[in-house]
Amino acid sequence: MVNRAEAMPRDWRDVDLGQAVVEGVADSENIWLRGGTGKVVQFVRSTGARRVIAENVVDLLFDNDRVWALARRGETGNYYVVDLRNPESAAAVGAEQRQGDRYLHPGEDAEGQVLGLVIWPGLDRPVIVSQRGLLPLASGGTRQSFAASLAPYGHLAATSDRSLYVGYNRGEWGGGLRHVDLRSGVISFVAPQVDKPCEGILNPACAPIVGLFPDRQTPGCLIVGSGISHLGISRGEVYRVCDSNIEVMFSTPTPCVADRWMIGPQPWPLDGLFEVSGGWVGTSRDRYFRSYGTRVEELPMPTFQDWAGLKISEEQDGVLFMISACCWGSADNPTLYRAIAIPVR
Repeated sequence: MVNRAEAMPRDWRDVDLGQAVVEGVADSENIWLRGGTGKVVQFVRSTGARRVIAENVVDLLFDNDRVWALARRGETGNYYVVDLRNPESAAAVGAEQRQGDRYLHPGEDAEGQVLGLVIWPGLDRPVIVSQRGLLPLASGGTRQSFAASLAPYGHLAATSDRSLYVGYNRGEWGGGLRHVDLRSGVISFVAPQVDKPCEGILNPACAPIVGLFPDRQTPGCLIVGSGISHLGISRGEVYRVCDSNIEVMFSTPTPCVADRWMIGPQPWPLDGLFEVSGGWVGTSRDRYFRSYGTRVEELPMPTFQDWAGLKISEEQDGVLFMISACCWGSADNPTLYRAIAIPVR
């Protein structure tokens, strides 16, 4: 969360994106943002000109120079995937059903809720993940069922050993990390066995997952962020997960003087973890943490400027920061605004 009381009013709502910017990616010319409305808006960086390029979008997947969008055809159970940067592929955007659409039934005896997209090395198209299985989009792919159901609203990541991981952020109620064994379909928690609640690392009862992505330096492994700020207590950690091995890569430092949201000095919370060129960015209150190989720097959150009805920073070493949602606070405590990192690829 970012302390910017002057940033935008409490009732801020973008005409296209709604009351939240969920995720985004940029290149030297454009920015693509997915909003809480399910719309994806493409902005021209030099002018701020915008256009809605997709609606009913469930997920975006940034894969090298491609921006994959998973969207639903109107209120139907038909889903489609397009590369928004490829004009020929993006021509399939819209409500009209087309050849190649996939039907996913939300019922308890079928696929359940659609969670999003993942992609493994060697595939030219992503895979749709639902609560109860996988639906490959590549030619010749067949549906695969899980042995149990995943919970809805998870962060997804696929590693080079063809494993699937799902992380959940339930705030003060934890969340934790799940591993799906694609050979058997078995779903399991990724956490050491402990005897007491909230003991150990990545304990699902007390570890909200704020981001995860494949470890580009260690094939088959995953980078996972966990963070919480609740009732004056806060913390933030970044882990490397390799199968059942969990390594703490980084823990947020504790300030000498507590800020007004801490009960005494506490480690800074992590609100989000984002993959960027060469490493990751973890966002926190009025600051962010940036990895450079094995080194992590703590840096002040940059100033936000008015731009196209939004609040955005100047580019910081290949990363843009944007205020994504409002807010909580009181007359005594300035309003907090959540900021996200947008990698420039």
